[in-house]
Amino acid sequence: MMTSIFKSKIIINKIADLNIIIFLGIICYFISSVANAVDTQSNAVSKEIRQLAQLKVTPKPCVALRKGQKCYLEVTFNWLHPQASDYCLVNTTTNNTMKCWSRQAKGEFKVDFQSRLSNDFALRRPKSTTDLARTKIPVAWVYKSTKRAKSTWRIF
Repeated sequence: MMTSIFKSKIIINKIADLNIIIFLGIICYFISSVANAVDTQSNAVSKEIRQLAQLKVTPKPCVALRKGQKCYLEVTFNWLHPQASDYCLVNTTTNNTMKCWSRQAKGEFKVDFQSRLSNDFALRRPKSTTDLARTKIPVAWVYKSTKRAKSTWRIF
């Protein structure tokens, strides 16, 4: 009789432990669902704000005479963001911060661009690597090569 009471207490304890585990699992699931919903909502809002940011450069492209030569161009960057905050214009090709603005919602920056290669630019918050808006200055050439084609024979 004693062993059956002892066995039933063990079974009751195991059932109670199982109920606690199930209860904790449900709570963890609920908390993670709420956290994911909040995270998804904040990501959607920040993504929406990033999509509203604008960065434009004029004029483009930068044209050099021959391939491999530097092109020279005075360009103007214009940016606009729906929220006034601190922003920086970054050359993402060279990872160089060109100019920063404090508590602004729009800005303009003129610079003499010189490069042999196309460059990408981004509007970012200071000390951030997330691009809020992007643009590019493509580099093009009038002539592809400086060398003349070699011929194997000549008339004169």
